[in-house]
Formats: sequence, C-alpha cells, structure tokens
Amino acid sequence: MMLFVVARRRTLRRFFSTVLVLAVLIGLPFFSLPPRNAPASAAAGPQGIPLPVVMYHSLLMDPARAGQYVLSPETLEADLIYLKEHGYQTVTLRQAVDYVLNGGALPEKPVLLTLDDGYLNNLLYLPDILERNDACALVSVVGDYAQRFTDTPDPNPNYGHMTWDDIAALAATGRVEIGNHSWGFHNQSPRRGSMRLSGESAEQYRAVLTADAQRVQDALTKRCGLTPLVFTYPYGQISDGADDILREMGFSATLSCYEQVTTLIPGQPECLFSIGRYNRPSGISTADFFAHMGIS
Repeated sequence: MMLFVVARRRTLRRFFSTVLVLAVLIGLPFFSLPPRNAPASAAAGPQGIPLPVVMYHSLLMDPARAGQYVLSPETLEADLIYLKEHGYQTVTLRQAVDYVLNGGALPEKPVLLTLDDGYLNNLLYLPDILERNDACALVSVVGDYAQRFTDTPDPNPNYGHMTWDDIAALAATGRVEIGNHSWGFHNQSPRRGSMRLSGESAEQYRAVLTADAQRVQDALTKRCGLTPLVFTYPYGQISDGADDILREMGFSATLSCYEQVTTLIPGQPECLFSIGRYNRPSGISTADFFAHMGIS
C-alpha cells in the first residue's frame, strides 16, 4: 500500500511540477479569479455580504482516522455539491479583500473554503475535487512544517506535510490560494499559538510576531513566488493587538476560529480581520453541519 502511495505521489509531483513550469513560462497567474463558471456577481452594496467560512484540515480515505480534524475526501466533495445546490459559490480571500477595499464584485452567496496546516494529502486530493466542482480554496501553510519536510522528505499522506515545491505546485493548479499559518507557533507551551506571553512587553510581542510571520512570507516569496494576503492564527488563539500588528505588516486579512459568519462591508477593512470560521469534523452529515452554520 505504501509503495502505491509513494508512486502516486511521484506521479502527482511530476504532473504539478510540469504545470508550474508551464505557468511560469507563459506568465499565468497562480490562481484564477473567479472560477470559470461563476454566476453573475453582485456589486458592492452598503449593507455588505455575509461570508460563511468552512475550516478543513487533513483529508484521508481511511475511516479509522476520521475525527475532529480529519475528513474523507468524499465528504469534502459532498459539502461542495451541497453548497452549489443551495446557491453558494466558492470565492478566494483575494476576492473578499477586493470587495471590501476596492468595491469589487462577489457572488450573491459567497462561501470561503479553508484548509489549515498544509498537509500532503491536500495535494493528493484537493485539486481533483476542486476541478470537478469548479471551486477554489485557501490552504494555510506552516513554515516550520514545510521546511522540515523539504529537508527530510517523508511522503506519507497520513501525517506528512507539503514541501515548498509541493506548495508551489498546489498553487499552480489555479484553484488554490496560499495563506500564512505562522512559522513556529504550532505549540501550546511556552507560548499558546501566536499569543502574547505573560510578562512579555508589547514591544517584545510585536517583534516576535512580526519576525515569525515575515519568515513565512519571505520563504513563500523566495521558494514559491507567492505573497499571502492572509495570516491564519494557529489554533485560533489571538491576543489583543495582534490584528493591528499584522495589518501594519501588510496583511489584508486574518482568520480566527470563532464560530460566526463575518459580514463583509465595503470600505470597512476592519471586517477582514479575525474572520470567523466553522471547523468541519467527521461524524456529522453535510446537511446537519451546514444547518449549524445557518446554511440550509
């Protein structure tokens, strides 16, 4: 079974590497806005547009591994089909930012799909699912994980993370936007995610958060030709002032884990920070999960 997975991954790597080279040679963008079959869009209105955001993580076929942060590829596809049947159109974070800052257009019922941590299995399953359903998604990657698996490749989809080359290949499919999920904040001790430590001064915290987030930005720009617009808080743990620091760094948005639907309001950039998301676990039907989000 492992030999099959490795062989499959090598085939995928060769395919996506070819796509990436062609994209660079002919000057294609790393993701398209909007997807090809997007419905008629609504112009920016003064009342804004609700943006439900779904948070996924690992995608695995083995039902024995299903859990709060592991979902089957089939369930993800069922979610996409359900959303489309209920009139929702997936959008990128860049489209949401353009709507708020520049008066750009969005579908009447937009939805943002996000996947955290940069698991290798995202590369294995996500491109085909998005292509079949004419959808797009945001994948937020952890710099430390990408560097670790680049230095010591371990192509096991059960726990492996994407290398820098994998991340570039995923973005080159044209349906995936890449987000910054910190470099080294995926811990609960001594620091809880990217939160401020007890006794840490505001100046010290600013320096630590800025250095960590910029390290990922620099690596993605150098290794993948990408500059994310969004910072995704590890574990959704947020300290007072963090949004302001990241905004001053040049980020256009941040993602939280608050289970709430954010309303995008034209001309109000603050609505793009600490955007709420709903974690999608296994063990609940597509209809029940989206009813919990207010989508039915």
